[in-house]
This record gives sequence, structure tokens and C-alpha cells, in this order.
Amino acid sequence: MKTDRIANLKRRLIKEGVKFVDLKYCTLIGTLNHIIVPVERFDEILKEGVGVDGSSLPGYKGVQKGDMLLFPDLNTYFIDPFFEEKTISFLCSVYLPDKLIPYERDSRNIALKAEQYLQKALNTKAFFQPELEFYIFDKCQFSEGTDYSYYQITGEDSIDYPIRFKGGYHIGPPEDRYANLRNEMVKLLSQCGIRAKYHHHEVGSKGQMEIELLLEPLVKSADNLFLAKYLLKSLAKKHNKFLTFMPKPFFGEPGSGLHLHQYLGEKGNSLFYDPKGKNNLSELCLKYIGGILHHSRALCAFTNPSTNSYKRLIPGFEAPTYTDFALGSRTSAIRVPAYIRNKKELDIEYRIPDATSNPYLAISSILLAGLDGIENNLKPDKREKLPTNSYEAINSLKEDHKFLLKGNVFNEDLIERWIEVKTKEFEEVQLRPHPYEFNLYLGV
Repeated sequence: MKTDRIANLKRRLIKEGVKFVDLKYCTLIGTLNHIIVPVERFDEILKEGVGVDGSSLPGYKGVQKGDMLLFPDLNTYFIDPFFEEKTISFLCSVYLPDKLIPYERDSRNIALKAEQYLQKALNTKAFFQPELEFYIFDKCQFSEGTDYSYYQITGEDSIDYPIRFKGGYHIGPPEDRYANLRNEMVKLLSQCGIRAKYHHHEVGSKGQMEIELLLEPLVKSADNLFLAKYLLKSLAKKHNKFLTFMPKPFFGEPGSGLHLHQYLGEKGNSLFYDPKGKNNLSELCLKYIGGILHHSRALCAFTNPSTNSYKRLIPGFEAPTYTDFALGSRTSAIRVPAYIRNKKELDIEYRIPDATSNPYLAISSILLAGLDGIENNLKPDKREKLPTNSYEAINSLKEDHKFLLKGNVFNEDLIERWIEVKTKEFEEVQLRPHPYEFNLYLGV
């Protein structure tokens, strides 16, 4: 079967006049890296992989043993629309060259292991439906040094049709100036195999948008998120716009999250639904929620890994600040949507995460927290305050990460390396004077 698939794929490459093969992969911290090879080397790629220097990637290997190999997942191919020459693109997993085994710090391999662990534990699947929120503006200038620090964002603040503060939700044209661009974005995503549910202007008056993707199995959903960020940013650049998934680029404006709808079961048949349960929630669902809430402070280290993440998780902006859940509430950590008509697809929405996360690590860790709740009969009644900065989240992960080790999905090595990388980020930001500090203290 695999031989037939390769033959069919090679015929398509010839038919469509493909000249290059682009191999994309995700680093530990979630950035997209790639390497391009001529299409004539396609057979060689499949047999031998492509060498990568892991010592040059944050959180990966040291210089002494930096060699790694990329192997493409043939199910992930699409024609990349942003190359001048016809180029087919694949997502890759990272392997160790000596034993040809998956690299333990490769986040896509972790997501694959999470799917396998769920299948073994409960003989079912996990489905996720992400809501991608982002801001669009004209320009962003920023720089910092030993004696200066600044950023300046330039947007399209319309004089004729302004959007009032916090008044952007589902606003119509002409106030919504980006409807056509979002149409183009959704069309582009579809061409690359990523299906969207809908799109709209979000609450933020300075050009905040949302595109909600469709429900997909765990790895496919993480792949979609990873690629959607690349495709949307690239299309915005083509239009001379700047697009950011930064959780809080504007002071006083709503932040951008990555709400994750999810359920266990099969397509169209959610195990979270029980017609006899309160609010139609099954006991399995309540335990799953209990596990996520129980581990949410530690999960934040993966779902909200940036220092900027915690400028969003504050009161007053429909963002969670506690580990709680409720029916229809948009300030709760977990919301049970009240408008689901087809109860057989009943899901829960985890509203804490943001898109600075590595989607493979974030989604996998959420699943493992939920499964821990099922295994240990955890009740959804643990209400704690969420971390107020990334260092708090890192310390919570240090104290609470055994649930991530089940099924050998995560391991101590990866968690220690993640803590090391994210601690350094926090310290680098913390060391630097903030411009507002001059407002407070320069004249003291």
C-alpha cells in the first residue's frame, strides 16, 4: 500500500510540474523550520531522510551529537503557494541517525505517541477544534539595547468608521475592513488541506480576527495549527500587513487566545455526551474536565509558555483567571458550549491556551491531563488561581508533571529541557528595564 501511495505521489509530482520538495518541521519551542531539496532527490529523501544540525535549534541537541534526520509524513503533502517555483511541502518527524528511532524531543513525535497512548488506554480517539485569534496591522517596529527599548504598532484606525472599544465582535463592514482578506485566508487554508468552520472580526477594536478550524483528530489538528500560522502570516505579508498571534500586543485591548474545543470518541459520536447526565455530560467527561482543572497550573507551562501570555490572563477581558468550568461562561477555564444542537458531538472548550504554544506539546499535554482525571476519578471542583507569570507556570510544572510521563509520551529529559529554555526566556525579559518603569521611577 505504501509503495502504491509513493508511486501515485510521484506521478502527481510529474503531472503538476513540481520542481522542489520543501520539508517543514517544528522545533521544540514551536517555530517552523524547513529545508528545500530538488524534486529529483525525492526517492533518496524517502529512503535516507535529510540531515539536520540539531545543535542549531533551541532546546535540541548539543554540538557534539547534533546530527539528526528528517523523514516526511506522506499524508501531509500540499503545494506550497508561497514559492515561485512549483514546490510540494511535507511535514516531517525527526529521527536519531544511529538507530533510526524517533527523537524524544521532537514535538510531532510526542503528539503521535499521545494518540497511540489514548488508543491503548481507552480504545478511542481525541478530536480538537481550535479557534485561532490574531491581530492584523500595518507595521510593527521594535528594538532594544543597553540604553533604549521600544515598540510601535501602526494600524488602520479608521476616522470615518471607527470601532468602539471592545466593540469589534462580529462587527460588519465597513467597520470590518478585513472581511475580504479573511475570505482569502480561508480559501488558502482550504487549498492546503486545512478546513475552516467560519471567520469573523473579534472583540478587539484594533484589528482583532478569528478563524475557527474544523474538528480533526489530535495530530491532524496540531498539524493544521502549525501550518495555519505559517500560511496566515505569509498571506498577510503578501498584502503588506503584519499578523501576530502574540497574546497581548496592545495594552488595554482584548488579548488573543487559542480556545480548544475537544472530545473523546469517534467522528460524530462524543463520549462526553450522556442524555441522562446533568447538562448531558457523561461521567467520563466530568473526570476528564477534573483532570485538566487539577493540572491546569502545570499545563500553563506548555499552553501559555510566553512571558506575554500572562498579560492576557487578567480580569475584564473574557480571559480565564481561575481553574473552573461552567455552562456557557466565557470567563471560565473550561466552557461547556450551551448552543450545541447535535448533542452527539458535545465538546468542552478549554479557554486558557494561546498560540505562542507549540501545538503538538500543548494539545498532547491537555489530553494527558484529561486522561489522568479519568484514571484517578478526579472531580471537576479544583478552583485555583492561574499563574500570573511564566515563572509560576514553570514551577508548577516542576512540581506536577508525572501525569505527562504516562505511556512514555513525555519524558523527564524533555520536561527538564523545556523548563531550562523557558526559564531563560523569563529571566531575559525580567532583567531588562521596562519603558513604563521610567514613568514610575525616573524622577524618584
